[in-house]
Amino acid sequence: MAASASAQQAGPGFQVNRYEPTAAGEWSLLVEHPWYSSTRYFAAGLTLNYAHNPLTYGLRFQDGSYTATSAIIANQLIGHIDVAGSFLDRVLLTLSMPITMHESGESAYGVSPTVGAAVGDPRIGARVRLLGQPYRGAASLSLAADLWIPIAALASSPPFSAQTGETGVRVLPKLVAGGLYRSILWSVTAGYYYRPTSSLSKLQAAPSNSIGAELQFGAALAYANTELGLSVGPEVLVSTVVADGRAFSKDSLGIEAMLGAHYSVAKQLQLSLGGGTTFFQIPGAPDFRLVARVAYAPWKEDKQPDRDGDGIADVSDSCPDEAGPPNKDPKKHGCPLPNDRDRDGVIDPEDLCADVPAGKRPDPARPGCPLGDKDGDGVLDPDDLCPIEPAGKVPDPNRKGCPAGDSDQDGVLDPEDMCPSEPAGKVPDPNRKGCPDKDSDSDGVFDSQDQCKDVHAGLMPDPMRAGCPSPDRDGDSIADPVDACPDKKGAPSSDPKRNGCPGLVVVESGQIVILKQVFFATNKDTILKLSYPVLDAVSTALKAFPHIKKVRVEGHTDNQGKADYNTDLSDRRAKSVMAYLIVKGVEATRLDAKGYGPSKPIADNKTVKGRALNRRVDFLIVDPALPQAAPPPPPELPVPPTKAPAKAPMKAPAKVPMKAPAKAPMKAPAKPAAK
Repeated sequence: MAASASAQQAGPGFQVNRYEPTAAGEWSLLVEHPWYSSTRYFAAGLTLNYAHNPLTYGLRFQDGSYTATSAIIANQLIGHIDVAGSFLDRVLLTLSMPITMHESGESAYGVSPTVGAAVGDPRIGARVRLLGQPYRGAASLSLAADLWIPIAALASSPPFSAQTGETGVRVLPKLVAGGLYRSILWSVTAGYYYRPTSSLSKLQAAPSNSIGAELQFGAALAYANTELGLSVGPEVLVSTVVADGRAFSKDSLGIEAMLGAHYSVAKQLQLSLGGGTTFFQIPGAPDFRLVARVAYAPWKEDKQPDRDGDGIADVSDSCPDEAGPPNKDPKKHGCPLPNDRDRDGVIDPEDLCADVPAGKRPDPARPGCPLGDKDGDGVLDPDDLCPIEPAGKVPDPNRKGCPAGDSDQDGVLDPEDMCPSEPAGKVPDPNRKGCPDKDSDSDGVFDSQDQCKDVHAGLMPDPMRAGCPSPDRDGDSIADPVDACPDKKGAPSSDPKRNGCPGLVVVESGQIVILKQVFFATNKDTILKLSYPVLDAVSTALKAFPHIKKVRVEGHTDNQGKADYNTDLSDRRAKSVMAYLIVKGVEATRLDAKGYGPSKPIADNKTVKGRALNRRVDFLIVDPALPQAAPPPPPELPVPPTKAPAKAPMKAPAKVPMKAPAKAPMKAPAKPAAK
């Protein structure tokens, strides 16, 4: 059954914010873990505290449950200026000044969010170390007290606000225990928080609408590493209002849990971040809180002076300027023995190296002697994996005392070699030490200089961009600046007005594509005159492209007849074509010829048309090895000459593969003779 509407907070003037930051420099945010002069002398910083829904109003039911219906303060951001200092390694003084920077929400029952900035009650505190050191020992005990100065009572207008401070003095005495055991940082607190009973709204005073004296208990546990300046762990603070006998009731109990992390940059600047939530409905408890802190908090190294380096601190060394062994007699502790010439703590009759101090690493097998270093590299023999080989200027990071190796024998030692198992070769990569430069697109220009390392430079590289092809819109291997027909595939020509314009051949896709077939006499390798023009066009293309260093003339047949005969016939025909090109002025060193017979069909030999397509001559560009493109469909078979036999003519390829001759070459027009 619902009771009358009530605000989660109550009172004409009490501090809504419940978060009080720990002293600047502490490795905690919620539960105290004080520090003293042996840790640091001074710390100062800024703590930002964001709370979500710290002040709501809603319905309180007879069973004690509460349901919020709206938020008077939905968002709250407070900045705390924190200063702390310690002296005598026993006293810590603290100051925290809260400034409400932003509040937003919905006004209700005479309570409204603070407009603009508002100054809260400053808190001053003192901690006195009774036993132990919180950050230097496993356990410590401190007595603490905080006092809030009610400056809000001095003025009723901004920068003061009813819910940012209180009209009465507040005091919080507490007992703090904590310590650092190995990597475990722990802390527990117990205190009595006196604050006058007060309410915030105009509603009739009720337990759920008021605040008063409290008991507070805290506990924190964290992983901590003083060398790294790092601490991470959870914190819990339990509060209960004890005024009017309300201790531990639902409307007076609050449990705030937070996970915090702290890191010290160069042991000078401490950064902290924490977040958590609150359980139960004590006034001022947000459903989420985020805390961030930055503080100048220089950390002191825990080192005791030891002038003579004998491992005994000067404060307890009876002979601080003369090295000596420990002694139960305080007057002889740290003093040299009377019959110890080298003063290493081993008397001469037992000292095998009486004139050489044993040092910090004595030899367990030879009393009074230091551990040896046979190779003189600074790594003592028991630790040296290469005791007779100096580590050198570049030691092996994985084998103590050993020199770095050179696995690939390229002159770059393994720790510096980015490719330790691959020699740098004749052309090393300038950007990856010890690695060979690569030619990803196989155009002869190494990647470090190739401006188009994933695109082959082609037959006509761009002179302005290393490793890049010249612009070629129609893809006929003739650069646009010299292509008279840049948008139509064409043939090379010595006539600038015809260069790149449509003709009998096209240089593309790694081959010289003939657009008319080559005809031979039946069952012979004699080239018919009607094929001279297309072969002349091939010779013109080769002479126009000096970049083409090697072309293979390939002959092919269908599968009719004996394979050996077909292979021999195709080989003779290919050589006949090569001879014709040589006569036309193409250097013999740029040509090769081979017959493949029926071994590389490009169409189905079961049909007349397919067999005609398989009877062909291809011109494959071997050097340079250009990228291979998908061949276009073969042209329509032409009408054979009148004297041609009835069998379907062979057909030359439309295109030839660019790199791998093993792939199906492109088709050329069929020949008039079957074999």
